[in-house]
Amino acid sequence: MHHGQEEHTNMLIVDKPFDADGNETPFGPRWGGERFTLTAEHLAALQAGKTIALDVMSEYAVFLKLGEGV
Repeated sequence: MHHGQEEHTNMLIVDKPFDADGNETPFGPRWGGERFTLTAEHLAALQAGKTIALDVMSEYAVFLKLGEGV
């Protein structure tokens, strides 16, 4: 995991997924998580300016898009 970020962030680059089921994580304690894998089609859509919508645990929606200049 890449630590070293002094301020709170809601997005990190990590070496591999971590167990978030009731454990301490780089974000603090968490009680669940899901893993998503982007395909070439997803990457192409992002590069074309589209947004990827993710259904997390059938409870939350997360929206992923490329930053400006990418």
